[in-house]
Order: sequence, then structure tokens, then C-alpha cells
Amino acid sequence: MRRAVVPTAVLAVTALFLTACGGGEEAEQSAPAASGEASAPAADDPVVVEPPAIEGLEVLAEDPSHEHVEGPLEYDRVPPLGGEHNPRWLACDVYDEPVPHEFAVHSLEHGAVWLAHAPDLPADQVELLADLAATDREYVLVSPEQGLDSRVVAVTWGAALEASSADDPRLAEFVEAYAGGDQGGEPGAPCRGQGVTPREARGMLGS
Repeated sequence: MRRAVVPTAVLAVTALFLTACGGGEEAEQSAPAASGEASAPAADDPVVVEPPAIEGLEVLAEDPSHEHVEGPLEYDRVPPLGGEHNPRWLACDVYDEPVPHEFAVHSLEHGAVWLAHAPDLPADQVELLADLAATDREYVLVSPEQGLDSRVVAVTWGAALEASSADDPRLAEFVEAYAGGDQGGEPGAPCRGQGVTPREARGMLGS
């Protein structure tokens, strides 16, 4: 089966142009969705969000695609900062295994922060990331990932921050600035409470 490839926009430290959620079109905002229920793509009305003043912050110059796509996808960076994704989202939690990117990207659209770390990160460093996740259990996701450019990479929709260790204070700044925010265009949409598990997500992908 041919796999769709999701291009990433050129990175630039600039204001982030996001997609606002269309009034009445996003069912998640008007009523709670059933667990794992698909959400509608964000609408096309852009809003301007000023990025926080965090040293080393990368912000995409263009808003990634919000299209829903069934099946496996390929992304050109790990972890992705947005782009085409599965109609269902991954439940925000602390995981000890890599997670399906197609579902985690949808979580980012809902305002999640993804703290990805090297698989061999020491246990005490992983615990520090879990502590960060505990500051916002609804909107922070932690998982080990292969192929990272740094020991820890924090991402949200359209923005990323690399860190050499989990005790970098900028990671807490990133979580505080972005967790539960509207950078993905769907403010108020759930993550932890009604998302699917990695096992369920893999089953939907046939893997």
C-alpha cells in the first residue's frame, strides 16, 4: 500500500498562523464526544498567535494541513509538528512505548504538548517528564521515540523545542505556554479523557 507523505513547512521563529475552529462545526466544543470518536477538521479562518519568548523555540511559518486521513502516514520529522492525521486522537498520558504518530498529531491539534524522549533516557529523567505531564494531565503526552535530534523534543501544533536533558527549565515553560492552548485551532477539544490508547490506534492502522 502506498503511504501518504506529509511535508513539513519551513521552520521560522515568527508569529504562528493557526486555524480557528469553525463555529458550530466542531462537535467536541458543543457536546462531549464518545471515547475515540472522530472529530471534524478545523475550519479555514486563520488567527494569529504570538509565540512565547522561549530561547530556542522553533515555530512553523505556515499552518500545517488539518486534513483527516485514514491509514498509515509518513512524516518527515520526529515527532511531527502537525499535518494530516487520523480522524481519532491519542489519549494524552505517559507511555513507555512509541505511539502512533497519526493519532498523536490529532492530539496536538487539540492543544496537546508532546514530550518525546530518547528510548535510552535514564529513568530519573523520564520521571521528570512524567512530573511535567502531571501539571496538566489532560493535555500532555510523553513517549519514547526513535530518531530524535535531541534527548528530549517538546512539540505542539506548529512549534518545537529541543533539549539535551529533561531538567531543562525551558521544557516547563513550553508546557505552561502551550498545554491546552488554541494553537491547533480546536481550543477546548479533549485529549486524555476521550482519546484512544496506542494499542487501539495500532489496531485501527492494522499493525
